Formats: sequence, C-alpha cells, structure tokens
Amino acid sequence: MSNHQVNLTQQESSLIGESHPEALTRMDEKSLKELQARLRQAREKNFSLLRRQGAARVEAEGARGSAQPANEKRGEKVEIFDQALARVSERLGAVAGTE
Repeated sequence: MSNHQVNLTQQESSLIGESHPEALTRMDEKSLKELQARLRQAREKNFSLLRRQGAARVEAEGARGSAQPANEKRGEKVEIFDQALARVSERLGAVAGTE
C-alpha cells in the first residue's frame, strides 16, 4: 500500500520514512529497537482509534456493514504501520543474527 493515498501527519510520515530499507541499513541495533518501539506505539494508537471509531459508527449506523466504509482510512494507516514494523523487525533480526 502506498503512503501517498493515506492521510498521514507529518510526524507519522517521518516515522514511516525512517523504516525504508535504505535508512534501516544505516542503523545499529539500539536505533532499530527504538524505532520499533515508536512504530509499535503509533500502530497501537491508530488501532485503538480504529476500534473506538468503528464501535461509535456501528452504534450510530445500527449495522457494521454500513459503518465500515467511514473507517477505511484509519485501517489503511494501521496497515502502513504494520508494514513498516515488519521491515524494522526483519532488519533487527538480521542485525542481531550477525552480532
């Protein structure tokens, strides 16, 4: 999924940018762990908002099916953070394996 279609804040976009493969190759294990923690925190925040907003929409709409489309953007944000977290975790595994 492309970041260009999802409305990320500047801070979120910067955080995602730190997880690109070129940036990850320049990081040591400590930096990777710190980035991983920040990405997890951002993903959990967005996932929590996704759940709360979804529950509120279901209550307002009366059905999960009709409430779903309004919450798709938040779900896409969570997916982008998942992908970034996977890249960092993979790189961290590679770095930890060589030391």
